[in-house]
Amino acid sequence: DYYLGTWYDMKQIGLIFPDELSTNNKVLSAINKSDPLLMYEPCDTFYQLKHHKHKLVLLISALRHWKKALEKDFKNIVHIKITKDRNIDLMHELEALHKKIDFNMLHVTQPSDHGILTQLMFFGSKHNVELKIYQDTKFIDSVESFSEWSKDKKSLVQEYYYRWLRKKYSLLMEGNKPLGGKWNFDKENQKSISKLIELPKPRKKLKSDELTISTMVDVENCFPSSIGNLENFNWAVTHAEARKQLNNFLKNYFKSFGDFQDAIDRENPTLFHSLLSPYINSGLIDPMECIVDAISYFNNAKHEIPINALEGFVRQILGWREFIRGVYWENMPQYKEMNFWSHKNSLNENWYSGNTGIPLLDDAIKESVSTGYTHHINRLMIISNLMNLSNIRPNEIYRWFMELYVDSADWVMVPNVFGMGTYADGGIFSTKPYICGSSYMLRMSNYKKGTWCDAVDGLYWRFIENHRDFFANNPRLGLMLKSLDKMNEDRKIKIYNAADEFIKKNTD
Repeated sequence: DYYLGTWYDMKQIGLIFPDELSTNNKVLSAINKSDPLLMYEPCDTFYQLKHHKHKLVLLISALRHWKKALEKDFKNIVHIKITKDRNIDLMHELEALHKKIDFNMLHVTQPSDHGILTQLMFFGSKHNVELKIYQDTKFIDSVESFSEWSKDKKSLVQEYYYRWLRKKYSLLMEGNKPLGGKWNFDKENQKSISKLIELPKPRKKLKSDELTISTMVDVENCFPSSIGNLENFNWAVTHAEARKQLNNFLKNYFKSFGDFQDAIDRENPTLFHSLLSPYINSGLIDPMECIVDAISYFNNAKHEIPINALEGFVRQILGWREFIRGVYWENMPQYKEMNFWSHKNSLNENWYSGNTGIPLLDDAIKESVSTGYTHHINRLMIISNLMNLSNIRPNEIYRWFMELYVDSADWVMVPNVFGMGTYADGGIFSTKPYICGSSYMLRMSNYKKGTWCDAVDGLYWRFIENHRDFFANNPRLGLMLKSLDKMNEDRKIKIYNAADEFIKKNTD
């Protein structure tokens, strides 16, 4: 399907993946308007993992919309679409294109997947093609900058990198001091849902245009067994629409975002969250633009935005997002092989259908399957926590998270799962495993206490029992062992039996 007319004399091409849609993508300014620009839909993991259909439609439709806009300037766009051919891969397509064009330079943005970067480097070496790799403009800082910051540090602490970036980019600063007198307002981001007085405004249904509908048809044809129902697809697919979603968040949800950032509401799972991560992670909206607009909105006194809302929003983008990406590139490819707890269990179908028997977990799973989204506390303290306490292998947890979420990418899911979610990396950047029992879940949510609490508590305390040496040697965690040793023996037997039943029912 390629029109090759005048391409034979050309020696360089640009390459854009579906998650590299930044309007200031450096590849676009590196090549000439007459050079071939390869827009490649079937990222190899589309065929290796059963990505959520909402994610596939969002990324592919967004790429197709952007292609239409770029056609005004770039006349030689090579558009490789998804197909039913499961054997398709990037190497094959690049080699076929190289035979036709004989290019000797390939311009790319640093991929979000270590495996893709490895393929590109192998291709360049094999065919004597110079690979020009540019900084990914959907991030604020660079990988090189993170490496410089982390050099010679015994441990990587997100908070210190966050403060360093705040100073570097003069964000939320008053001279050399943090705005509001504190670097971090996290303790003010932990109000229980029981404190909620005013309900969030209902989310509007977005209308899909013809190009998105045709993309849905292609996704259904090519990935019929993937997770998700496209009838309730509700994501923006253009830069302009993503920008509207940012404005919608600032206007309708920003004010209460900070207070209830960690709360779990049975009736309204998205609460005051921005739902912007899929747009930032694909390049549809710029992370610094989100921060600057949030600061501007905060500075407008009539909006009365609390500082814990502003700082919490900025921390998620400038703090965690930038930090996690740096950790990923510092520790790949060995990161995916780590299994600190030596877990051996596998997930069964209940983790996809939401039939595990724990109400919070089942609702979080069903929400994820339905929409391709659930907020960070459901992901960390409910889903990955209970998977980890059930002795699930971390690479299976990683696969599940990659498959279920519209904002998933290798760079974010590897450290979030192997690091923060499960401590499978042994503490590269987390000082302790993020585990909890039912008391935290009840405190942060409006779910009622029930027999499910025994299973959760049994999983929690049995995990501590099974790793006594680890907890005894960690000063921050030693109190847990003391509490365990004081526990009534009948109570312990009851909850351990409930935990055993849960694991028997929900793992292979």
